[in-house]
Formats: sequence, C-alpha cells, structure tokens
Amino acid sequence: MPGLQRNSSQRLYAVVRQRILEAIEQGVYPVDGQIPTEPELCELYGVSRITVRKAITDLVKDGVLTRVQGKGTFVQGRKVENALLTVSGFTDFGIAQGKNTREAVIKQELIPVDDYQQRLDVPQGGRLFKLVRVMYLEDEPLFIDYSYIPLARYPEFDQRYQPGHSTYQLLHDDYETSVRSDRKVIDVYTATKAEAKWLGCEPGEPLFRIGKTAYDQHGRPVHCSELYCRANRVSLTIDNTSR
Repeated sequence: MPGLQRNSSQRLYAVVRQRILEAIEQGVYPVDGQIPTEPELCELYGVSRITVRKAITDLVKDGVLTRVQGKGTFVQGRKVENALLTVSGFTDFGIAQGKNTREAVIKQELIPVDDYQQRLDVPQGGRLFKLVRVMYLEDEPLFIDYSYIPLARYPEFDQRYQPGHSTYQLLHDDYETSVRSDRKVIDVYTATKAEAKWLGCEPGEPLFRIGKTAYDQHGRPVHCSELYCRANRVSLTIDNTSR
C-alpha cells in the first residue's frame, strides 16, 4: 500500500489513528480481536514504527485498544459497569453481569492485625487471614482483591476457606454473618510490574484502587479489602436518589 497522505494541519500519526478507527468501525478489526502487529501496520500504512506506536498509544489511552503483555494489542470490549453501592460478593456481581466468574489465589497467609486493628474493631495481638486473588469475569482478569479477615471474629476461617468458593457464602453458612453495608474510598493508582502481569496490562497503566470496609447485619466490621481494577475496563457508577 502506498504511504498515507495527510493534510498540512494533520500529524501523520493522527491519520494512522483515524485509519485504525475506521477499520474497527467497519469490522475489519472486531471487538476483542487482535489488530496487526506494529511492523505489519508500518508496512500496511507505509509509515515509521514511531508513528504507528504513537497512534496505538493514543487509542489505548482513549480506551479503544488494550495491550496484553505477551499477546499483542486488541480492540477493547465494552466496559464492565461496577455500581459502587453494591455490597454483594463477586459471584453475585458476575450473575448480575450474566457472566461466569472464577478466581486465582495468588497468596494466603496469616499476618498481625496491627495495621487494621482500628478499622476492624478487633483486639490487638490477634491475626488476620490475608487473601490475595485475581478475579476473572469469563476469562478476563478484572480485579486484584486483597482481603483481610479477622480470625478473632471468625475462628478457623483460614482453614475452612477453599479456593474457588465464595467467602461471603462461607461467612453466611459457618458464621451466620451477612454483609449488609460497606464503606469505600476510591483513588487512582498505577500498576506495578506484578499487578500488570496479573491483570494482563502494562506497568504504569492507571488502575482504580478501591479500599473497602464491609459491615454485617449488626453493624460490625466483617473484613477490609483493597481492590485494583483497570480504569479502561471498568466503569464505576454512583446512583443517588433524593428523599
């Protein structure tokens, strides 16, 4: 294909960017499908690799494309909507989305309660069950979940928990505990190398970091957690109703 032509007012990468967008709109590059590699795009459009990379980077920032480490660049699917006021567990979240969920346990260990004693309102000197999981919606890694559960309130939770099973269901069945409310604090964070590997994104990519403390039917803290999700894959919503 001959090199691209551009108007004097257009940067060449912007022309490449527009051509990729048009190919997506026409179904040449389908949603969730992989686009050609950078060398292939260079040959297709007759431009330099720097120009192609700039065009792709812009489309990634706009949420049109997504880079997956070790695999390539893909057309972004529809963002998953995660209502901030939802207090149900991840399994119920998946049901609401009409999709299957699964988890991969990265780490589980016992740690001192010290840093979380006030948030969880438990005695000093106790231990927490720390559970680190990557949560998948279908086959896509969506969240990294760091959960901290006080063993003083839920004895032997670390022994009763089975990977792949709902922690909220275990709390309900074995401890007669139902999560009824939570408090969330949200900020923006950049992915570390480890987090990028788990989420299939680039190091430094923006993530939503959601700090949560969940409360039971009696208003007592059940657990606290930190949730990390890709900002370009999740749309966080807040619904307010006047009374």
